[in-house]
Amino acid sequence: MKEILKEPALARYDFVYLGDTARAPYGNRSSEVICNWTRESVERLFQDGCELVILACFTASAVALQRLQQEWLPKHWPNKRILGVLIPLAEEAAHISRFGRVGILGTRATVQSGALETELKKQRADLQIFAQAAPLLVPLVEEGWLNRPETKKIIRYYLRPLKQKHIDILLLACTHYPLLYKEIAAAAGKQTQVVHPGKIV
Repeated sequence: MKEILKEPALARYDFVYLGDTARAPYGNRSSEVICNWTRESVERLFQDGCELVILACFTASAVALQRLQQEWLPKHWPNKRILGVLIPLAEEAAHISRFGRVGILGTRATVQSGALETELKKQRADLQIFAQAAPLLVPLVEEGWLNRPETKKIIRYYLRPLKQKHIDILLLACTHYPLLYKEIAAAAGKQTQVVHPGKIV
């Protein structure tokens, strides 16, 4: 939302922001729960008059978006639209990766879904993709432990397997992770470009 509001071309639109803080994080939930909760939030936004909903949650985009678009939307809200955040990130990564080695840091549900890998391969078949679930990062962000030594240590732990694969691009596949952007970029090293999802989307 912060990045959208910086964009002059989007200033003429009205925005409604819904953050499901009561039930977050979604990343460790079952697919069925994620789909149901996402549908409930989208329903609320449509009832409030929104024409377009952007699922800014990577877990919701990875697990629920396609199902909602194909099965639920045509029956209940045929004139409304839902978009996710995976495709813009996949397009950017495919475009800027020099060596074709892309790392994904995401929630368990996002990584297990394989949805971002699928979108990346649609953009560029030669990409080698390495995914790492980082389930502790969302609770740390929620607690406000952004610059704590413990958080930096956990980030290094999660990034170690990706760095061993010599990735040149790192995708932050969770809306919480950009709040740790500086810490993640420092741990990733100068050889890896960390893509900020908010700016891209």
